[in-house]
Parts: sequence; C-alpha cells; structure tokens
Amino acid sequence: MKISVDGGSFCTPENNQFGNYTFSNSLIGALSRYDKENKYTIYSFCNFPKDTSLNKNFTIKKLLPKYFWSKVRVAIEETINKKDIYLALNQSIPMMSFSKIISFSHGLSFHFYPGLYKNFSKLNDQLEEMIYDSDKIIVSSTRVKSELIEIEGKSSKKIHVIPYGIPADMIKTEKVKANSGEKYFMHVGMDHPIKNVDFIIKAFKSLKNGKTMNGHKLYLVGCKRRINDSHIKIVPYANRAQLKKLYRGATATLTSSFYESFNLPVLESLSQGTKVVGLRQAIVPELRPYVALADDLNEFRDLMKKTVINPGFRNTKKIIKEFAWENYVKKLVKLY
Repeated sequence: MKISVDGGSFCTPENNQFGNYTFSNSLIGALSRYDKENKYTIYSFCNFPKDTSLNKNFTIKKLLPKYFWSKVRVAIEETINKKDIYLALNQSIPMMSFSKIISFSHGLSFHFYPGLYKNFSKLNDQLEEMIYDSDKIIVSSTRVKSELIEIEGKSSKKIHVIPYGIPADMIKTEKVKANSGEKYFMHVGMDHPIKNVDFIIKAFKSLKNGKTMNGHKLYLVGCKRRINDSHIKIVPYANRAQLKKLYRGATATLTSSFYESFNLPVLESLSQGTKVVGLRQAIVPELRPYVALADDLNEFRDLMKKTVINPGFRNTKKIIKEFAWENYVKKLVKLY
C-alpha cells in the first residue's frame, strides 16, 4: 500500500518539542523498523531532521508554502499523487483526499477545560472534522475512547485503542549516568495551565523543610516561569539525552494535570526505573497499576515522602515489554 504521513510536527522548534513531536518521531521510527512492506511518504514543510534514519520504503517530501499547509497544500498533493491511506498524526485532516483517513487523537483537554485554551474554537473544529471525516480514529487510552463516544456515540465503531510505546531513545542499551549531585523530584511538561504545576509546587513547598525531604529540590522541566525559591530549579529546556539523565537521577516524577490523554513523561520515567506520583486524574487507566496514585493534596504529599524512604521502580522489564512500539505498529498495520 501507498501511505502518506503528516510529518508537520517535525518542524516544531527544538525548545517546544513535547508530546505530539515525541509521538510522531517515535511512530515514524517504529514504522520504519517494523513495517518493511508498505511504502510511506512523509509530508513536511521544513528540512527533515538529519539524525532521523529511515528504511528504504520511506520517502520524505517537502511541501511549500507552509501557509494553510495541512488543509490546502497537503490536499493538493493528495489529489495529484493519490495514496491508499493518509495518517493524520496531528489531528488535522486535508480538505480533500482520496485516501482512507486514519486520524490520531491526542486527547480532549480543550473540550473539558475550554477556558484554558485560547485556540479552543480551532481545536473544537478539528475535533468535529476528525470524528466525521476519519475512517478510523486511533486513541492512546480507553479513557479517550469513552470520552469520544460520549461526544459522538456514532463514532464508536471507528475508534481503536492502541497505547503508546516507550520512545526508542529511552530504551537504548548504552550506559547513561544518572544526573548526579542533588536529590530532587521532577515534573516534565509544557508550561500550560492544564498541567496544574501550581499543585506540585504547593505540595513540595509544604514538605521541603521537613526532615523526610533531606534537602530535596524540585526540578520543573519545560517550565518557563520565574519562581523565587532556591529549592525549586527551573529547566526551560532539556534535550532527550539530558532528560534521560534527569529521569534516572530523580527520586520521583510528579504529575498533577487536570487532564491527560496518555502522559508520556510517566512512561518515560518508569522506563528509567524512577517512580511516579500522580493525581488520579492525570493518569490513564493503562498506567495506573504502575503509579502511586493520590486523590488530594494530603495523599500526594504522603506518597512523595514514601518515595524518599523507598525510591526506585522495579518493574522496568514489564513496562518495556507491555509498552513496545513493535506492538503498536502490528496493531496499526492491521487497520490498513
């Protein structure tokens, strides 16, 4: 089959490469490793990353101009050079395509918390188009499937759950030393109100001077605000190698989002042998068996203290086996 892929997320600036970028990069890499039969054309509006190694059944096509790119420019390409399938990795569908459309939904936080999104109207329009124009919709969790069905019950038959895999750079076998020196908790994520970072700051500040904390600090990775507290370290950007070291050196990764469709930092942290403490609402059902879950601030604080006393996550082999990109690709290809 001839398959086209939305590779627009590869044009995201390096210091703003969060969930969608990591997902797209991981999926395309996995398709290259595990699907040698189908022919893929990746659309982009920038030069593709030089360090991306792809199999010979992959072609990269730069489409310009970038204005109205996914709606118009990609539609023109799809009309001229027809494919069998279009993988809409970024929830945006071309205005015209003769291909079977497989869309990937990355969550509905904007739907449930519209006040936190300035571009709510645009995101909501994309959601409606995705539901009605897609032949199949891939979601990362049973949670998202249930929510989509609540929004539009007729969509149930086209929705398929395939949990993400651990990014390849997090399971490479080369030795990577943990971030040495300080003892710390960490939070990883874009600086957006949906991440509810103030909750984590509040929990940490209420504990930082206690004997149990033993000099721990809080690293906020991806945060760009200023915080006047010597115990809180702002890390606006960390590349993937740095992030891997940070995970390995942390006592625990903390998450308290109002909503998550999957929460890749949780999976990444667990893959590095580091525990995760999370509010229940921030953890999808597929990851809950592996996370220390809290329902309120007091429970969250208690779990933080417990990780100081008993750090380390010991089920990394099980995590790596269960959340493998090879499994993802096998399930996806069956839907072609």
